Amino acid sequence: ASIEAGQVRSLGAEYVCHSIWRELQIGELLIGRGVSAHVLPLMEALVVGRLVDPGSEVHTWDWAVHRSALYELTGQPLRPSLNSLYRAGDRLLECKEVLEAHLAARERDLFDLPERICLFDLTNTYFEGQATANGKAKRGHSKEKRTDCKLLTLALVVDELGFAKYSRLYPGNQIECRSLAEIIESLVALRPNLARDRTVVIDAGIATEENVAWLKANGFHYIVVQRGKADFTADDTEAMQVIRDTEGCKLEVKRSDKDGEALLLCRSSGRVEKDQGIRGRQERLFVERLQYYHDGLGKKGRTKLYPKVVKMIGRLREKYPRASKLYDVQVLTDENPGVKALAKAIVWTKRDGYDIERRFEGCYVLRTDRTELDDTQIWQTYVMLTRVESAFRSLKSSLGLRPNFHQNEERADAQLFISVIAYHILHTVEHKLRLSGDHRSWATIRDVLSTHQRLTVEYNIKEQDQVVRSHLRLCSSAEPEHRLIYQRLNLHETPLPRKIATVK
Repeated sequence: ASIEAGQVRSLGAEYVCHSIWRELQIGELLIGRGVSAHVLPLMEALVVGRLVDPGSEVHTWDWAVHRSALYELTGQPLRPSLNSLYRAGDRLLECKEVLEAHLAARERDLFDLPERICLFDLTNTYFEGQATANGKAKRGHSKEKRTDCKLLTLALVVDELGFAKYSRLYPGNQIECRSLAEIIESLVALRPNLARDRTVVIDAGIATEENVAWLKANGFHYIVVQRGKADFTADDTEAMQVIRDTEGCKLEVKRSDKDGEALLLCRSSGRVEKDQGIRGRQERLFVERLQYYHDGLGKKGRTKLYPKVVKMIGRLREKYPRASKLYDVQVLTDENPGVKALAKAIVWTKRDGYDIERRFEGCYVLRTDRTELDDTQIWQTYVMLTRVESAFRSLKSSLGLRPNFHQNEERADAQLFISVIAYHILHTVEHKLRLSGDHRSWATIRDVLSTHQRLTVEYNIKEQDQVVRSHLRLCSSAEPEHRLIYQRLNLHETPLPRKIATVK
């Protein structure tokens, strides 16, 4: 055929990521740290690969070489081998502290970030394989319910707009409440300007009395979830005021100021429905199983020994904790309880506090030293924690945080850190689009841009009575949706110029 098209490579999403990489001046920083210009494209491939086609280093190497036009944007690396890609990841990890400090400062300058709020939380990822050579690979509480796998924990601090400030890796069995002071101290060491007059927002799992005392002693304000009901009573749940009622979601609060702190009892209609659903299901299953155990006491082949029945009920309480705390359960026997004693009946009754517990459904207590804030401001600041949750969702769904394929500790750490750098680019893209009124996620933007590609067109031309084969390397024409995204990001609609080569 006289005209053929081939060597088609994805370009649109890579172009956007490469532009943000340059805007954040990541390359300049790495070169300043002694990274060779020939290695830089490999580092960028690791990060951009997480954004465009997340996977292992083997997957990223294949994507960069065979399916992507990224190296046409960055320049070809000197040695684009798989081992070179691994070594590039090792080098990136060595630059972690200075790179995170640079990115936080650069984003602050680009978008004039206020940085008044620090939001802190932890998540974890699981390993494929036993990871016996990794000292951080431990069994713990998996967020993905992967109880069969060892875990690695990521702690992340973001600001009120969702920009990442600092990250740290911990063993998979890290207890949440024991990491706050270390993380904040490390962040302040890198960014001394964050040392004073900042508000730290943390959830109940981290908000121990010890951590709150540490925040006070070190000059930080705080908004935390108070464990339990504080001093609020069931009568307080009847005296709550509505401060928000939009789109069928109602928020009620009751405030108590004491000893320089404000306690805010909050109840949302959505959370009431959720708590009632969980409690109702657990209560039904709990009572059904108690009835099953009771009926079995008079049937052949079923458990009747008193110690075993007590043990079964103990396990049942562990399985259904919300229902368990609402009931008193007794196992009756005519004999002295012992190894050979037989249970005669199982009796369960609702506890005196049953109705009180139900009245507190959907409630939680916020605690803060920011007493100058009104009720709405306290609640709105607390719900900023969804920024961290959103960051974790992006890391896990779009940036290849899970699973971790490496058995070596340094390589496993590098994989997570690469995802954190990728998050900086992702969030910068989404933030710039939001400033233009575009609230689509990176996953949607990536899908839209996937049809903007780089390709080679081959055709014959006649030169001096001789047929010459010409190769034209060009970008496909940007479609209206592509142009709209590029316009909102202040990018030209043609990522790369045309290149022509002839073969006689």
